[in-house]
Amino acid sequence: MLRRLARFYIPAAARLAFARVRYGIRDSLSGDARRLARRRGDGPWDCPEYCVAEVVQQIRGTAFAEGKKENIRIGAERLDGVKIVPGGILSFWSLVGPPTAAAGFRIGRSIRGGVAVGDVGGGLCQVSGIAYELGLRAGLEPIERHPHSRDLYAEEERFTPLGLDATIAWPRKDLRLRNSFDVPVTIRIVTDGATLQAALYAPRPIEPMTIEIERTDHAYHRAVRVRRRRAGTIAALVSDDSYPFAPHA
Repeated sequence: MLRRLARFYIPAAARLAFARVRYGIRDSLSGDARRLARRRGDGPWDCPEYCVAEVVQQIRGTAFAEGKKENIRIGAERLDGVKIVPGGILSFWSLVGPPTAAAGFRIGRSIRGGVAVGDVGGGLCQVSGIAYELGLRAGLEPIERHPHSRDLYAEEERFTPLGLDATIAWPRKDLRLRNSFDVPVTIRIVTDGATLQAALYAPRPIEPMTIEIERTDHAYHRAVRVRRRRAGTIAALVSDDSYPFAPHA
């Protein structure tokens, strides 16, 4: 109720500014500001030898498809080659930056209030989603992740299983993954416009994790539990989400 009143009475620019300040204070108090991974420079760099995990997704045609592809290209480019030191944190928004037209982002499909609309930066959630799935499979620790507010996809339209999505909204909703290994890891994300590919590399072999997804379809929503495990261990719960049906689902 209070959130609805705030949206009605407080200008959007003021709400965004407050969200940015709140994130900054939180990071300063927790010490996370010093642990955030930085975007790699333009110079040459070496990728570690061992591939821990890899994910490939198709980029589906949707409304505002060309804008979506360009937004995905920019987002992937800004995450590609980022190194996360031991104890370091990958923050999607710290690396990608505000999704504005001035920064080159275009109108793509986005979800606002549970409805698909055209928005500058729309489609970036596929980049955050593939980074999240990659992090889960590689064994990174998710410290912030938000599911979509609705399930808008028919089964044949999905680019990732339900439950492995990670929506983002500047600057209120971020994706953050912590490197809990004792070695640095490097993320690679590239796109050719038809597919999006992500891989995580390390200087030594690291055993990837197996993802288990339990989905139950109810009358008006889908309940999805995600667990993960390494060989010989008990699966640990990662997320327990509920997705209302889209009108066509």
